[in-house]
Amino acid sequence: MKKIIILTLCLATLAVLNTSAKIWRVNSAGLPADFTTIQAAHDATAVLAGDTLHLEPSGVSYGALVSAKKLIIVGPGYFLDENPNQQANPATAIIDAFTLNAGSEGTVISGLTILTTQASHINTGNITVSRNKFAGSIYLTGGHGYSNIIISGNYGIAGISSDATSADLITNVFILNNYLGKVTFSTQFSGVIANNIFYSHSGTVYYFTIKNNIGYNSDGSPVFYGNTNTVSNNLSASGVGFPAGNGNQNNVNMTTVFVGATGNSTDGKYKLQTGSPAIGAGLNGEDCGMFGGNDPYHLSGLPEIPSVYLLTAPSNSNGPTLPVTVSVKTIN
Repeated sequence: MKKIIILTLCLATLAVLNTSAKIWRVNSAGLPADFTTIQAAHDATAVLAGDTLHLEPSGVSYGALVSAKKLIIVGPGYFLDENPNQQANPATAIIDAFTLNAGSEGTVISGLTILTTQASHINTGNITVSRNKFAGSIYLTGGHGYSNIIISGNYGIAGISSDATSADLITNVFILNNYLGKVTFSTQFSGVIANNIFYSHSGTVYYFTIKNNIGYNSDGSPVFYGNTNTVSNNLSASGVGFPAGNGNQNNVNMTTVFVGATGNSTDGKYKLQTGSPAIGAGLNGEDCGMFGGNDPYHLSGLPEIPSVYLLTAPSNSNGPTLPVTVSVKTIN
């Protein structure tokens, strides 16, 4: 009974997002649904460009996706057993990896766990990858020109880089409010890298605005190599993490920056503690790190749909009705 109620409410709230397209249920946990794998949902002729795939909580991976179709793909989020009052069901929705090819422009991927260490690939523009948990990397193909890539609010990306070079430009690449390893692009890429926490160093980029980031690694190397970048208002544990001046701070003691692990979730421990040197240290007085900026990191990567965070019902009914209490909150 509880599962059925949750699914019904989730589908109803997804309908608010996209009233002109169809919402398809994908479930690998044995519940009745339209599809059991993400690739089968993509390949179905009934699933049209612009439709939504709702990947439901499950302990079984939905497999890998190779896409040539615009889809809105949403899951329930992650670390749901660590952050209270996020979802009534703490299970996540898992995929192995994704490859977004020509025809998938406009795709949004949000609220998933990308489980394996194999890389995901973005080979076209107008893509949003937001609020997911990664174990592997993301590669942006550089063999042809495109623009408008948003990678925001994700946790654990090992690296973001280009896997080919050419003379064609890839512009408006926005890497925002993530917890990740490093970013390495060839010279045809440009965009903004802001409000991230980097746990690794020695990335290389050109023609990027780099601001409000925190370099957590103290290994003595720069967070970024490369030139022609605009670098300001970043913090680093390393003595040479960011160029001197322009509001950059190096040799920052990270124990003074974050609240830490005690009493906090895996992602919540990177909130700024009271008196943190990252508070107000960003450009225009913004906070540095993934919880700062215009679109702060959201705990557990909840997608921008209403969340059913509490459901209570008796185990037995004394009559034809079953009293149920459902608590829902809006996620921005």
